Amino acid sequence: MSGIAGIVAPVFTLIILGAAGRYWRLLDPAGLRGLNDLTFYLAIPALLFGSVAEAPVLHVLDVAALYFGVCLVVFVLAVVLAGRVLGAGLAQAAVVGLNCCYGNTVMLGVPVVSSAYGPEGLAVMLPIIALHSILLLPLATVLIEAEGRGTRNPVRILAATLPSLARNPVIIALVLAMTWRALGVPVPGPMHRLLEMLGLAAPTLALFSLGASLPDFAAKGSVRETGMATVLKLLVMPGLVWGAAHLVGLGPLPTAVAVLAAAAPTGANAFFLARRTGTMAAASAGSVVVTTALSVVTFSLFLAALRG
Repeated sequence: MSGIAGIVAPVFTLIILGAAGRYWRLLDPAGLRGLNDLTFYLAIPALLFGSVAEAPVLHVLDVAALYFGVCLVVFVLAVVLAGRVLGAGLAQAAVVGLNCCYGNTVMLGVPVVSSAYGPEGLAVMLPIIALHSILLLPLATVLIEAEGRGTRNPVRILAATLPSLARNPVIIALVLAMTWRALGVPVPGPMHRLLEMLGLAAPTLALFSLGASLPDFAAKGSVRETGMATVLKLLVMPGLVWGAAHLVGLGPLPTAVAVLAAAAPTGANAFFLARRTGTMAAASAGSVVVTTALSVVTFSLFLAALRG
């Protein structure tokens, strides 16, 4: 267990330091905004670009198909449960479903996988990161809008959603890196060193920024909705991914990375979508805070089981 603690403890200590820095006002809102921008627009894209462009092997179809197949199962299960148990409408149920399957794969998943399995593990995780927002956010948006908010036309909804995804620096970095790799051009030495320096800073900046941002998400809202998201996101989804991976004979490293990605807490983009559409924003914020706090336990348990 000491090896597991050596991976998990530094990760969550950085989150706590970020929250403490915000609480003690060592970071003002403008400073936090700048730190988030540096992390999201520069450090993480550099880490992902370098990982893709120089990775020896990229696992794409097997890991991505399995992971997002489970995502769809959990999303549908959550939507059905929210409707029948919580009495939620379609739009509200779609937000609950997103809370249950949309994970913080970049700000928390990347540092955990990188610490546990290094560049090889990160290379396996890349297709999950690349497709996460592209597949899950439009799915939830279509269902939210289908209940009568704005246009009911799925084509118009996707047309309104895709431009923001196309401007996402993480997606841009992955597309550019895959193009670079397809061309077969080696990464020049100075560029490699620059990507390495920025990439080394990415996990630290991401975790500190995440901790500093958590006070913005008020941990309030329906206890039942937050509880459902916590159980489905932190326990059911990684458990289903693990079972499906063994069922199809996925290798040990892809299985471990997919399980850890599935065990990541609810991502902030789920809350941002809920707030933008005026649907279940408080419950979504609660899901982000509670799952992030409890993921220290579930990450430790899954890492111990995977390594055992």
